[in-house]
Amino acid sequence: MCATNNKNMLYLLQLIKLLSGKDARYIEKSRLNHLFSAIRQLWTAMSILVLAISVGTIGYRLIEGIPWFDAYYMSLVTLSTVGFGEVVPLSHTGRVFTSFLIIFNIGFFAYAISTITTIFTDVEIHAFFQEFKMMQRIKKLKQHTIVCGFGRHALEVCQELTKQQMPFIVIEKDEAKLAELRNEMPYIFLSGDATDDDILMESGIERASSLVTTLPLDANNLFVVLSARQINPKLKIISRLNHAEDGGKLRRAGADHVVMPEKIGGFYMATLVNKPDLVEFFSLISNMGNSRVVFEEIPVSKLKHPFQGISIAESGIVEQTQIPIIGIRFPNGQYQLNPKPDVILHPDMHLVVLGDAEQMAYFSEVALG
Repeated sequence: MCATNNKNMLYLLQLIKLLSGKDARYIEKSRLNHLFSAIRQLWTAMSILVLAISVGTIGYRLIEGIPWFDAYYMSLVTLSTVGFGEVVPLSHTGRVFTSFLIIFNIGFFAYAISTITTIFTDVEIHAFFQEFKMMQRIKKLKQHTIVCGFGRHALEVCQELTKQQMPFIVIEKDEAKLAELRNEMPYIFLSGDATDDDILMESGIERASSLVTTLPLDANNLFVVLSARQINPKLKIISRLNHAEDGGKLRRAGADHVVMPEKIGGFYMATLVNKPDLVEFFSLISNMGNSRVVFEEIPVSKLKHPFQGISIAESGIVEQTQIPIIGIRFPNGQYQLNPKPDVILHPDMHLVVLGDAEQMAYFSEVALG
């Protein structure tokens, strides 16, 4: 019973904190109306409870002349019908008063207790507090990825981001998918339309590092890309493409990368025809559990100064880190695979390296500044 009361009090404190803050504007209107209705019921129940106890306390004080605390205790014992017995022997008038107090107030007392219990066990109220807790988690996100939509492609994105231990948030408006996120997935999510600028702001887009939009309509993806690029010009934006002719529009709108899942799937299946071992190798290195192999693109400017401005061979970076450099991206966006040892590592280049989690951790310790 004590634990239950503590939990209910915690809910009440959270409620007060929420309604006194600015997060209340983010709560769904219907849920907010339900909450305010519950608050009114709670206020009425508490008022009735306090009034009943006050009447009993004053009555015992005036009739029996007992101390205020004893009068309060006698009133509480009488109204709750726990049967602890009289605090002091009652006079005839006191017993008459007690009879009327029980008759007229036991219903009010039962109503108050029932109302309070119902409010704290209300499914909508619990959902409200879950939404509030989710908002607190969202406010703490920094350098995260925003995933717009939660279809089959977004699920793969979320699973991969989880493997890489990268923070992210999902934006979804479909109630069925929201129920799946709420009941089956451990992901941080936000209920709303990703094409709405307010929802993007609520997801912390100004603090985000990247955005992936996987909506089924190119027009909606276009709206998201336009809004996101305007709000955060430094954001890395990856957009799903459903129709090849819309690719140029998405890029002009601000998408850094445009991905057509069907095209990638077709390439994958065609490669399986004549190079099945190669495909299986890449599938293997992308699914090796906690020690999975990953590709990383690392700016040369983030390397320690002794590794910059000299050739790969002179820097000794491969020997010191025990990780191969399988490619270099030049400032013009062109890549060179298996770079020669005499390539100079300029700060505006990017290295493409391959290794498992343990090797990448060692690389970071040795090479990154």
